[in-house]
Amino acid sequence: MFEELFSKRYSLRPTPEGLMYEDVSERARVGLYHIVEQFFYREHQNAYYDLYKKICVALRIPRDRSVDNDYHASKTLEMLVMNCEWWQFYDICEVMWQILEYPWGNKDELSEQVNTLFKEERLGFEIRDGKVEKVGSGFIDAKIGEARYLLKEPEFKGADEQFEKAIKHLNVRPNPDVENCIKDAVAAIESVGRIIVNDEKALLDDIIKDMTRKGIIPKPLDQSIQKIYAYRGDQPGVAHGLVGASKVTFDEAEFVLAMSAAIIIYLVKKRSKHCQINHQRS
Repeated sequence: MFEELFSKRYSLRPTPEGLMYEDVSERARVGLYHIVEQFFYREHQNAYYDLYKKICVALRIPRDRSVDNDYHASKTLEMLVMNCEWWQFYDICEVMWQILEYPWGNKDELSEQVNTLFKEERLGFEIRDGKVEKVGSGFIDAKIGEARYLLKEPEFKGADEQFEKAIKHLNVRPNPDVENCIKDAVAAIESVGRIIVNDEKALLDDIIKDMTRKGIIPKPLDQSIQKIYAYRGDQPGVAHGLVGASKVTFDEAEFVLAMSAAIIIYLVKKRSKHCQINHQRS
């Protein structure tokens, strides 16, 4: 690849304000096609043709039957990348990652090239382990990752599944399912709480009150957890039927998901103290 060029060193390349989520610039599309050429050009191997066929299958678009070799597939792929819908652009990135085979290309190197393109063109996504995900705050991503790690213990299987659903709801494009993200994120907290108190029917509000009464959770931190639970319970479209347009936005859903991750981490760490108190009283 080229060394850092003049226009980049001196920040002369025009870039959009903020991150781009529901559109893809022409320059980003051109950049992706250059990555296609870099990783899929193989003389006498029909790699372009294979990639084109698999993209058609993945995107459920009709295949041009006149395209039957690498030469024609190369031009057709370029037109597809340049003219596809913005979400198909990211589907194509995932297909490329999935079918790239050693020794023709390294998936980590492909991810690095794609993520560099996304970053330079201010696209609000990145590819992680072959899946294109929304770019979030580094702090939020770290807390979500830590919560997922803690929930991998077998006893937290139900909570882990709910938390994973919450993440998937937020990553749905073009319209994130913000209401179900909030519902499942808070349900994951409640599931963790039930495991801690060993009561499959306990409500999160009662769990937090019990842990506060025992001195495990100090006041007023208990209110922070209870208010997340209250927001989930009171918000139309989340726990109740919706009349009219939802007032829940992506920002609220992302906030609740991040708070839920932090609360799960906190409760899991407090679990040993809860068990110790119960043992002393038994």
